[in-house]
Amino acid sequence: MARREFSTAVYAQIVHRATNAHGHVQCEGCGLVLGKRPYHIDHTIADALQIDKRRKLTADDGQLLGVECCHNPKTREVDVPAIAQAKRREAKHLGIARPKQTIHSAPFPKSDKAPQIDKSALPTSPRRNLFQEQS
Repeated sequence: MARREFSTAVYAQIVHRATNAHGHVQCEGCGLVLGKRPYHIDHTIADALQIDKRRKLTADDGQLLGVECCHNPKTREVDVPAIAQAKRREAKHLGIARPKQTIHSAPFPKSDKAPQIDKSALPTSPRRNLFQEQS
């Protein structure tokens, strides 16, 4: 099912709740006065983790977060790993995920060490200069 978005009325309630006494919008995560900085209305619990998606979203289900200060870090560090873990857990429960196994194959054949070569018996060639002097 697709992600649920907040209705305009609920969005307005969340913005009104996040507005301080001076009329400035504050991040509900850290309290930073946002001014002209961008903000997002974010689900307090990631929508992908919600089981009952028929229930209407309320203002309690969302929070106003500044994009740089709280929204991006929360999404990257909290929501994405939790959603991935829930998907892995569901796949394992349904028997879709393959168990991690070690590779069972024949090992490489063991070889004796190569015989030591006497380098003094090898022919030597004269050293050549890499660069030639130009006159």
